[in-house]
Amino acid sequence: MASRIYPIWHNGKKIYFTDWSKLLDVNEALAVIEETVSFIEKNNEFKLLEILDVRGSYASTKVLLALKDAGKRTKQFSKKKAMVGIKGSKRVLLMAVNRFIDGSIKGFEDIEEAKEWLTSID
Repeated sequence: MASRIYPIWHNGKKIYFTDWSKLLDVNEALAVIEETVSFIEKNNEFKLLEILDVRGSYASTKVLLALKDAGKRTKQFSKKKAMVGIKGSKRVLLMAVNRFIDGSIKGFEDIEEAKEWLTSID
């Protein structure tokens, strides 16, 4: 499986880009989520800026539970997290995930908008 998480740079800051796009098979989605979460845990880097790209992906109950677990496992490493591909019913799913993890993942339709938000001064 090709790496689904890698660093990109914007405004001189490193952002970890997590590619969860076009995941239509539940088992593939679960494997990709585990791969990227394990990467974050093993990397042991803190105050991360992260983009999660979910464009064109399908969220089943199993995937939603995996996202809940992923959020809990990676929260300690994260400074700001943006999810791209959030429109329509996916906004409701993002609200549910945030509620599960007591988090503040912000949803965006556009990657550039997400990068600007992540690199803006707090």
